Amino acid sequence: MSREAETLTRKLNSAARDIVEAIDGDLQRDLEKRFTAGEGNVYTLYLIEDRARRLPKLIERRYKSERLVRGRVDAYVRLFERLLDTFAETPQGDQLVDASLASESGKLYLLLAQASGRISPQ
Repeated sequence: MSREAETLTRKLNSAARDIVEAIDGDLQRDLEKRFTAGEGNVYTLYLIEDRARRLPKLIERRYKSERLVRGRVDAYVRLFERLLDTFAETPQGDQLVDASLASESGKLYLLLAQASGRISPQ
């Protein structure tokens, strides 16, 4: 993975943390310990696994009414799209883009992009 892709991945992990904080109002101590210990994707997994059923409607409702949630969702979506653009410019671009969209971060991106109205539900 390129240095830029690594940097964007770290930023995506932090952006997922910011979304959890905006939605929940605070961060669970056990998740924060894991995050600071280097488990970067812990908040992405938390959003996808623990909240997947109710998250789309929650994001859709709060995205429209809360500037903080809207800003954090938009930040995540923009970062992920930058990562896709970075991968698309490589020789294996299509494969890397597909793998990114199939990853946990990609699943969260699709959920957030759909809930925010950025892309149409598929």
